[in-house]
Amino acid sequence: MNRLLALLPLFIRGFRIKPTLKTPVLSGYLWIGIFLFSGFQSHAQESGTALSLQFTNVQKQAIPDVSVSLFSQLDSSLVKLEIADSIGVALFEGLQPGSYFFTASTFGYTTYISDSFTIAIDQPTITFPLISLMEEKLLEEASVVYKKQFIERHLDKIVLNVDNSIVSMGSSVLDVLARAPGITISNGNAIVLRGKQGVRIMLDGKPSQLGGEDLINYLKTIPSATVDKIEIITHPSAKYDAAGNAGIINIKFKKDQRQGFNGSVSLSAGQGVYFKPTAATSLNFRKKKVNLFGTYSFAKPDGFTRFYINRKFFDSTQTISSIFDQNSLTKQPVEAHNAKIGVDFYTSQKTIIGAVFTGNWSASNRSGFTAAEITDASNQLRYTSETNNILNDKRFNGFGNINFKHTFDSTGKELTVDLDYGQLQSKSFQTFLSNYYDSIKNPTYTNALRTTQSGLITVLSFKADYVHPLKKNALFETGLKSSFVKTDNDILLYTIINGIEAYDSTRSNHFIYDENINAGYINYSKEYKKISFQLGLRAEQTRTNGKQVTSGEEFERNYLYFFPSAFFNYTASDNYTLSLSYSKRIDRPNYSQLNPLTFFADPYTYVVGDPQLKPAITHSFDISHTFKGQYIGAIGYSKSKESITDVFVQNDSTKVSYQIPTNMRDFQQVYVSVSVPFSVKKWLNSNLTVNAYWIKYQSSLLGGELINQNVSWDLNLTNSFVFGSNGWSAELSAVYQGRQAWGQFIIKDLAQITIGGQKVLKNKTTIFKLSLSDVFYTNRIAVLVNYLNQDFRTSRTWDSRVVTFSFVQRFGKNTVAQARRRNTGVEDVKQRTN
Repeated sequence: MNRLLALLPLFIRGFRIKPTLKTPVLSGYLWIGIFLFSGFQSHAQESGTALSLQFTNVQKQAIPDVSVSLFSQLDSSLVKLEIADSIGVALFEGLQPGSYFFTASTFGYTTYISDSFTIAIDQPTITFPLISLMEEKLLEEASVVYKKQFIERHLDKIVLNVDNSIVSMGSSVLDVLARAPGITISNGNAIVLRGKQGVRIMLDGKPSQLGGEDLINYLKTIPSATVDKIEIITHPSAKYDAAGNAGIINIKFKKDQRQGFNGSVSLSAGQGVYFKPTAATSLNFRKKKVNLFGTYSFAKPDGFTRFYINRKFFDSTQTISSIFDQNSLTKQPVEAHNAKIGVDFYTSQKTIIGAVFTGNWSASNRSGFTAAEITDASNQLRYTSETNNILNDKRFNGFGNINFKHTFDSTGKELTVDLDYGQLQSKSFQTFLSNYYDSIKNPTYTNALRTTQSGLITVLSFKADYVHPLKKNALFETGLKSSFVKTDNDILLYTIINGIEAYDSTRSNHFIYDENINAGYINYSKEYKKISFQLGLRAEQTRTNGKQVTSGEEFERNYLYFFPSAFFNYTASDNYTLSLSYSKRIDRPNYSQLNPLTFFADPYTYVVGDPQLKPAITHSFDISHTFKGQYIGAIGYSKSKESITDVFVQNDSTKVSYQIPTNMRDFQQVYVSVSVPFSVKKWLNSNLTVNAYWIKYQSSLLGGELINQNVSWDLNLTNSFVFGSNGWSAELSAVYQGRQAWGQFIIKDLAQITIGGQKVLKNKTTIFKLSLSDVFYTNRIAVLVNYLNQDFRTSRTWDSRVVTFSFVQRFGKNTVAQARRRNTGVEDVKQRTN
């Protein structure tokens, strides 16, 4: 084992990527840590209770190789996994007092689910009576045992069971997030959680390298049919990357858990203004020591965006000199393919080696038309313009992961290692053709703009995590991570006047950015009879280097931060639990925000990055209580320094505005959250979540002092209807987001109601669904700004009202084995690659 770990740094060094940054001193200490904790396993002693289970068939013959999964009754989390020996005996050792249940499965037999049982203090052994497994019947006779609610609240997170939502079928992951409690899609390019920016998106536990509008567009291309669940974690522990001031959203994709060959196929057809077909399939073959799995999905969510903006321009005396009124309509045909293939090889009962490869291909050919009118202060027309815009965009994201997991003994000592490599490529061609007219519609002049943009992001990451249970219900965790990211963006801009094309060197640019992050963490947790706690500390060192090749400008930045976290739970009774938490987190600029290249939205508006952006640091405190395991209330406070948000800068003479990210000096938030599940009748189950929060931004901005604050609230109501036992059910969800402060902007309130129904056939493997999203077409984003020389309002609508028909067919064996989900080491990078 130690020799294997010793070779890993050499293996990494052998990659073709050679970061320009020198390996920092801290990373050397991090590598040494691997050797220290890899030897812990040989010195610990067994403690706790031993649980013995023996499995037979109905003829009382022993069944070997039964896969047994032990779960905590409190939160259904997996505690341990064991395989029965040749005489059908599975032995769990070192178990701590508490309530548990287990599942048992093997090829040819139906899955056994035990009742819950309790291990008392000082109970050395528990031996169950012989457990008889039933031979598997025909698949069409299988029945659904349990169906989770769409929204589940846990002490540390909210879980969206996407596969169990009727109205989510046929939609995208972004649509599902927009209906999640406390989440809004702000200004079309940012995900906001409880009014806070800086959400970290993870895919199967790996940070996404995409950010901003690129991330939004990517989530639009992922069909919800490929997703199992979405976890919303507002206070991550030190084990997670420190990035994400508002918390983490972890999107977990489906991976079949059944033995033998099995899978599913889903087809959806959506119709809004444009047709939106999707298709997805998932295949899995699992036998003895080998598990092969793969998924593929196709989506073509063609749509449109209608955008309106009204801006006022001022003279030197701050008197209105002109008014700008603009309408645009952009058709957005998109085609995307997503694929994943992987293998897990169980070399022994304690060691697993796996590999996962994922790819995403997308292409978009947008065409837009913009009409603008410029009037004077008395609303008399001065001139107009009409612009045609064409954007051809192609992208490819490909990542590979090699992973290793070794369980040292039955107490739960475990080492996992991940090595990741991947690239994100983009290429786009954009043209603008603008015609200008005087006040009586006579043509005055014509100009054109053509841009070619190319981008490449290369990622290499290594991480290792070690778990070491201690005596008396204590647990020690530690881990290391090192990532190297290189971004290379180039934009060539040409102006075309009277048919003559000329290279514009003042607005063309080539930007290269290197980043190295080295991290290490420790966690210590302990449980008493009524009190449990977890203390953690994470250190992250960041080294960056940016260079503008065209101008020769270069910058470097190095910093080291420590991120403490603390969580306390007090169980007053079986019905009441009180929890306290604190965490410090960081929000680094995503790669597009650092990129100084200019991206045009229209002739009057462009977007540009700022390589001098600083990271934002946030301290968060939270107190929550849980009553009867389901009624949850929380109150919290957070404060950020150098919060990153977009602002608009307006030039009154040229009538051109641009969007640029900036650091806000202070951000504060106080929030209150309540979640209440309830049942009106046996056929109706509902879940109501209400969040209220006060938000305040304060900072020097554009020569003035910005103070933007308000009190806002949001509501999420999900209703599930079950009509008897004939397979018919329905779902109705309602979402409301109140008026909200966001940096320089005020985002007006929005709402959405979605309905759907489904029919499950008697074979339990065939499902038909029908849904209608945004029934009253109220899901739109409107923004107001009134600051210094800026007085404008915008409104954005899109193809949000869609009726979708879906079909799902599952096939294969119904024997369940414990699935292994890979959380690789590069999800934090993926989110920042805008």
